[in-house]
Formats: sequence, structure tokens, C-alpha cells
Amino acid sequence: MIELSNSNAQTLSAGQSAIFDTVLLHTGCAECHRPNSSSIVLTRPNAIYEISYSANIGTTVADGTGELSITINGSPLFETTSIVTTAAGGDLQNVCNSTFIKTCCCETNLSISLTNTGTTILNLAAHPRISIKRLA
Repeated sequence: MIELSNSNAQTLSAGQSAIFDTVLLHTGCAECHRPNSSSIVLTRPNAIYEISYSANIGTTVADGTGELSITINGSPLFETTSIVTTAAGGDLQNVCNSTFIKTCCCETNLSISLTNTGTTILNLAAHPRISIKRLA
């Protein structure tokens, strides 16, 4: 299991992924993360993982719509997309989401990220959290 956070607020352009600089918990070796990077690598083939996140997000413009999703190798998992519409630039709303994924028997090194999948610049408040737990 791995749980990550970031101590600083971030501004994410469309397609940009959040950076994580703090390891809150890491047990085992089924997940790998390089400090101050955006991706978590799943290292086990034929495994089931639970992935979840929570964050405070908003847009930089009034009446802006922002999207945050879990991505695998850059492709969004649309069932994990959180969408917010802010009344004023800088407003923040709390979002959270989770999903399960299964790696194939020959599939290793899948890269998981938390990404701005919208078209609007996204404000990500300090201390977002992402966790990945291998279940089987």
C-alpha cells in the first residue's frame, strides 16, 4: 500500500498531473513512487488494486468547470472523474473518488497519476491525497 500527499498548492494546466512530495505510508513493494514526481507505478502482474483520491480543487476563472481524474499511462479512467464548477476564480471544492483495477498477467509497470483532464486551469490546494492498495 502507498499513500501520498503534497505539502504545497499546485496549478495544473490541462493534461498536467499533480506532483506528490510526501509519502504518508508505504508498505510492501507492489507500488513504487519517485519523490517529487506525479506517477505511481504498479509493479505486480495479475493483481487487483484499489485506487482512491481526495483533494480540494477549483478553477482560476469565474464560472469555470474543472475536472480531476485518475489516469493510467496518461489515459483517464472516466469513472473517476470529479467535476467542479466554481462561482468565482479561486473558490475550492472538495472532491473524492475511487476505483478498482486489475492488471493483466503480462502487464507490469502501469503508471497511475492524478490529472487535470479538463480544459480549464485547475487550482489544487495543498495536501491532496492519493492511495493505492493491492488487494490480491
